Amino acid sequence: MPEWTGDGGVASGGAWDELPTVLTAACRGGGSVAVSMDSQQGRVADFSVDCPADRVGVGSVTMDPGVVEPGSFTIGVEPRRTPSAGP
Repeated sequence: MPEWTGDGGVASGGAWDELPTVLTAACRGGGSVAVSMDSQQGRVADFSVDCPADRVGVGSVTMDPGVVEPGSFTIGVEPRRTPSAGP
């Protein structure tokens, strides 16, 4: 998995109402990322992936057939903020 920091990335997919839709995200380098998917009817997936410093972390969700409607969809991947340690 090549290093990538900042905006951008690659998403490829399609939706068919008779097959499940699988969304998979991978990361590394420490921390974690929040992954979301919006279809025409709104948010259909939300999960987080831990990003180990020394290997690739992978997270995935499978949605039932018909959950993602054919047409346009949006995938978001955002760094998660680590809460500050208290005094």
